[in-house]
Amino acid sequence: MTKKNIHYLRHLIEKSEKNEISEAEKNLLEDFLKKEFDNAEWDNTKMGSKENVSAEIFKNIKAHGAVKKSFAIYYKYAAAACIVLMVGIGIFLNSKVDIKDITVTTKSATDSVKLNDGTLVYLAANSVFKYPEQFNSKTRSVTLLKGNAFFKVTKDPKHPFIITSANIKTRVLGTSFHISLDKGRSSVTVITGHVRVSSDKQITYLEPNERAVFTTSGLKKQRVSDMSLYSWYKKDIDLNNVNLHKVFTLLNFKYGVNFKPEDKEILNTRITLYIKGGLCLQNILDQINYVTHLKFKPYGDTVTVSH
Repeated sequence: MTKKNIHYLRHLIEKSEKNEISEAEKNLLEDFLKKEFDNAEWDNTKMGSKENVSAEIFKNIKAHGAVKKSFAIYYKYAAAACIVLMVGIGIFLNSKVDIKDITVTTKSATDSVKLNDGTLVYLAANSVFKYPEQFNSKTRSVTLLKGNAFFKVTKDPKHPFIITSANIKTRVLGTSFHISLDKGRSSVTVITGHVRVSSDKQITYLEPNERAVFTTSGLKKQRVSDMSLYSWYKKDIDLNNVNLHKVFTLLNFKYGVNFKPEDKEILNTRITLYIKGGLCLQNILDQINYVTHLKFKPYGDTVTVSH
């Protein structure tokens, strides 16, 4: 279907909803819906009666207020009517239309994505995330291919949200949590709500302040006492008496740099730090230097830290 035809069909539907459609236009719209309905590919053995499924689809959409009363005249062609109506709001139910997958890759900065269900996904630096342009099935499935992401999932009990990250799947209805994926090691940390995490052989359920970690030895559940690390996605970050290991990990999420301390004891140094949105990495390192007197030597994407 060309963009021109889609635009014209939207126009006819809008006129129908406003009771401004002429008899000729009404016949044209109904003829198109009937043609779509009659020509739709359908396997009654696997999918059931086309007429019954059509009526059920139309009933569900109507129950959510998506169908105007004036549109009810097309009830007998409900499946096709749904196809056209959904085109009007950007959702394609026609099996011949491929749903486009979008891949977002971040490098030295964070990014955020708002999915079509309202879910917000914050991506750390050096991350790769794939999602469909439109959700059109019983589940909302996305994939974290690399890096770190923080999810604020819109609640929808009828359509579970599923994230695949290497060897594990995270299934939620509506909650916020962090997923990390690095060299085959995956972890899920829950901030709010409840989450189900599964691998091929194991399933565990997480509540706030709990984490599931998957390694070659399997899936392990842990308690998390300090959640300050998972504020990395926020514009302004207030860190109170945390060790430099967490500070450096957070800066890795935000700026994509790795920190290499010449002395491992440096990581145990505790600091209180306020990171204002928009600051460059050097400004933050200057703040840390002022408090700790540590020296930072950037080289490429690695920062060497010394006394």
